This record gives sequence, structure tokens and C-alpha cells, in this order.
Amino acid sequence: MAITISATKAGPCSGKPAVEIAYDADSTLDQILEAQKLVLSDKKLAKAIGFKFCAGCYSGLDLNIKQKFEYVVRQG
Repeated sequence: MAITISATKAGPCSGKPAVEIAYDADSTLDQILEAQKLVLSDKKLAKAIGFKFCAGCYSGLDLNIKQKFEYVVRQG
């Protein structure tokens, strides 16, 4: 399993805190959901990216889950 979790204070969609979970093609849904559970329970991560929330409420956090690609298409 190769799942990468990255976080930023200013995400590309809204400029607010964002977390990206990127997974390999051979990852299972259970592994992806476990990564999501880790993100949502990690208070140190939330504090590091400046995300404030009450228990059980994550509105305002951009959570992007996407598959990693072996070859990335880039311009130029």
C-alpha cells in the first residue's frame, strides 16, 4: 500500500486548509478509508494547517482523494 497524505494551509480550491490523500492503483477502499480516518482524527495536523473545528465537524476542510498516476502530464 502506498498512500500519501499531504496538507496545506491554503488549498487550491478555496484558499482554506486542505488535505490530499493520494493512493496507488492497488490500494483498497479500506486502506483509503483508514487514511481518511487518520486525517480526521489527527488534531496535530489540524493545528499545523490552521484548521479549527469542533469535535465531529469538519466543514471548511477541503479533502481531496485521488489516485496517483505513474506518468504525470505536464506542459512544456
